[in-house]
Amino acid sequence: MDMTKVKIPSYGWAYLHLVLDWGSKKLVGWQMSQTSKTNDWLEALYQEVNNQFPNGYRQNDKPLMLVTDNGCQPTSHAFKRQCSEIGLNQIFTSFYNPRGNADTERIIRTIKEDLIWINEWESFEHLKEAIKDWVIDYNLDFPHSSLNQMTPYQYEKNFNDYYAI
Repeated sequence: MDMTKVKIPSYGWAYLHLVLDWGSKKLVGWQMSQTSKTNDWLEALYQEVNNQFPNGYRQNDKPLMLVTDNGCQPTSHAFKRQCSEIGLNQIFTSFYNPRGNADTERIIRTIKEDLIWINEWESFEHLKEAIKDWVIDYNLDFPHSSLNQMTPYQYEKNFNDYYAI
């Protein structure tokens, strides 16, 4: 999980919080907000948990892990408490090591190259709607070399079908 900010000329800064499944490369949660406070991070996290586990998550022998940097939001008491209540094992990258969260940093670069930097944003709502559409397209249509040219949805479906047997 990580965040980035986007400048909207007529508005100011908008903050994009992303939750990436490192296995499938699927963007499983995101939140656009006017701030980047702990609650904004938690909204993206809640979306991820609700999307991936609509019937609830029950810890078994495969604990869920959440990798974040050491920013004030993911290290806050409220964020860590919520991760614990959800059943997430929180892992922090080492200081001054952007490669510690490399997959999430890479998706941030991809969304900036494919969408953010090549467009002029009229409003916060315009950007938010464009990101919503981009995330759907990315998960459905973006093949990854590390997934044998499968999209995140194809990989996830194959993975789930394999382990359902």
